Amino acid sequence: LTHLTEAAFFPPGTFGIEDQNACPGNVRFPAACISKGPESSAFVPRRVYMDWVALNARSTPRHIMQPRTRTGREACVALKQELAVAQATGAFVVDAFSALALEHSIDEESRADGGLLGRRIRQGTCPLPEIDRAAFCTPLGQVAGPLESTEGYHLVLVEERLGMDRFDAGYTRVVPTQQNDNDDAKRGWTLASPDPDEASELLDTEAMLRAVGLLFVTYVGGQLIAVWASSLDVEQLVPKSSYMRS
Repeated sequence: LTHLTEAAFFPPGTFGIEDQNACPGNVRFPAACISKGPESSAFVPRRVYMDWVALNARSTPRHIMQPRTRTGREACVALKQELAVAQATGAFVVDAFSALALEHSIDEESRADGGLLGRRIRQGTCPLPEIDRAAFCTPLGQVAGPLESTEGYHLVLVEERLGMDRFDAGYTRVVPTQQNDNDDAKRGWTLASPDPDEASELLDTEAMLRAVGLLFVTYVGGQLIAVWASSLDVEQLVPKSSYMRS
């Protein structure tokens, strides 16, 4: 485990997002972003529960990379402003981001796929820690950056994230909206809950915790019974005449 369970604090503005309440700044990441609290199981320690949820989380991030120069950072800022303008005119943020990645990103591996770094990837999959953190900390649908890494400057967009219900308020994906008069439609996208027709790739956390708790209680109970049995005096339990006749 790297980012989700380390005692790291991300200062406000780390991911270039204006709404500081939307990003886990000045709070330890697991407490703010995991789904349900560790009180769901009385047998599993809090840290173990957090590690389990961290391992279970999935993210679908995209990025646009520019050179690690002043010009590269300025290019990221300009692209971010271009994305804001596109959304204001009703563009779907994922499509707009993908188009700009295809045209401007210098990352040869992801550019052809619109900057896609992988679908429903685990934490630690991205080789750059800054991008890996952003994949699990950036609010859905918001563009983070410019973020500096050893490879350059990046803009990051998370279009889907699973297993982090508390941080994402129960939503898991960014979807386009129909054109009407509400605010979501004007910006071209909204947040949606998991698709009920799609099978979940996540393991049932509570079921796993119950299973672990049951195994633990069974093991401890078995050990106690074994110790108790070994302490019994067989001669006192079985009459001497019984085994002498045999």
